Amino acid sequence: MTDPDINSNTSTGLLRSIRFARRGGKVFGLVLILGGLLFFLRGAGESSFGSFRAIYSIIYGGLLCLPFARFPAGSWKISFIAVCLFSAAHVFVLVVAVMYQYIELAEMGERLGVPGLEGSLVFLSLLQPPTLLFERHPDFLD
Repeated sequence: MTDPDINSNTSTGLLRSIRFARRGGKVFGLVLILGGLLFFLRGAGESSFGSFRAIYSIIYGGLLCLPFARFPAGSWKISFIAVCLFSAAHVFVLVVAVMYQYIELAEMGERLGVPGLEGSLVFLSLLQPPTLLFERHPDFLD
């Protein structure tokens, strides 16, 4: 048998965790925006891929900072699809960035270490769509 109080506490804890993850997603979006802006402020815009990555980070970060909970159902679906696509593309951009770093260092005769930051960013990118989905439809967790 299940105790209703235990189920209530569990769902309250899950909702709190989802809200916490969503706040983390907004912070992640702000970090992406600041990183993209800093790229241009440092004057490092000579690389075309670097410029693309910075612009993409600014757009993706801005998308993550939108108030999805307030969107009507139709707008939310379109926005959710956009977040899914942008998150998957962000992972691809990060993988390509690591490949470029590897090639640059290999030309200088050095080796690339473990790409820990990029790995963390991949994890955070892939965390955004389920967070938005469960924020909007917490009953899907059951």
